[in-house]
Order: sequence, then structure tokens, then C-alpha cells
Amino acid sequence: MPEKAAKKKAVMPETPPKTIAPEIKFESQYFKSNDDKLLRDLPKLPKVGEVQSPKTYDVRPASEIYTEKIQSQMAKEGITREILNSDIFLGEYTVYTSEIKISARDYSAIDGDMVRIWLNGEIVTKVIDLDSGYQKYDYNLKEGLNIIQIEALNIGLSFPNTGQFSFVDGNGKIITEQFWGLNEGYRAIIKVYKKKGLDKEPTNE
Repeated sequence: MPEKAAKKKAVMPETPPKTIAPEIKFESQYFKSNDDKLLRDLPKLPKVGEVQSPKTYDVRPASEIYTEKIQSQMAKEGITREILNSDIFLGEYTVYTSEIKISARDYSAIDGDMVRIWLNGEIVTKVIDLDSGYQKYDYNLKEGLNIIQIEALNIGLSFPNTGQFSFVDGNGKIITEQFWGLNEGYRAIIKVYKKKGLDKEPTNE
């Protein structure tokens, strides 16, 4: 059928209407103050222009940590600074050679322990700086009784002065081996008898 009605143009608005999203109000209960639990666990950020110095940590030498363990063990065994405030006697021994060799080292932490050696009332080695390895010294004995004293000159970085000493005769035979711990100024004493006119231990043959 023919269209009798006149055609009309659609009327378009000059500017399209704006779509406005509904306003949603939300207020967080966190981060309101510096005392907030979450804020306390987070690292603080530097302010603008502020330069933060890097964190520093105390580095403890291994010798100090090891010595603390030794001292703790000594305390459990009842060894204290007061007990070690005295000379110690390492025993009496008989040898058949005029020569004696003494080897010394620090069996604990290497913390600067120093000793000196006396033989029959005279200083024969003024200073030995104890290390992890043995340091060897040769001495001549007189006939009869000889008194050897090892004096603790200090206690190093940590108490006490700790030493290990090996005594060997001129034939290479071990006389004795001793461990000790002393306070500064005290001595470990050993008596060695040199048999007169003998260079070797007598046999039963």
C-alpha cells in the first residue's frame, strides 16, 4: 500500500546525555595512623630527598664464638677463673738423654695467647705466640732434676690462656703431652729427671 503519511525526520539532541555512575562511598579502616598493625609490619619508606644509610651488622670473629663455647663447657665442668688463678703441676718424668724438645700450640681459639718458657729458674724462650700449628724448641738438660715452667703472659682476646705442649726426648720418644688453661701470670710446672751417664733407656736384657 502506498505510504500516505508524510515522513518526519528524527530529532537528535545536540549533545548526548552524560551517563553518571552512582557514587559509592567506602572508607577503609586500615592505614589511618602509624600505629596500625599492618603499617607496623611494613618497612618505612624514606621521604623525598632523604638518604637512608644502609643497615650495619656486628660481625663477630669466629675465634670469639668458638672461645665462648669452650668457656661455656668449662663452666659446666666447674672450671672458673678463680680455680685457674694458681700454678698447675704437670707431673714428674725421667729421661735418658740430655736433649729435650718442647712443642707448643694453642688448642682452642687462636686469639693471641702468649707464653714464655723457664728452665731451672732461667728464661730460655722469652715469648711464644701460640698458633694452631706446633712450634718446636730444643733445650739441654742438666744431670739430675730439671724444672720446666711455662708461664702464661696474657689471656689473649678471651679467657683463659689455652695451650697444648708435647715433650720429647733426644731419641724421639714422647715423654708427655699436656693441655692446660691458665690465667695471666701463672705457670704450668713439670719436673724432668735426667739419669746420669745414660743416653738410652736401659733394657732388661
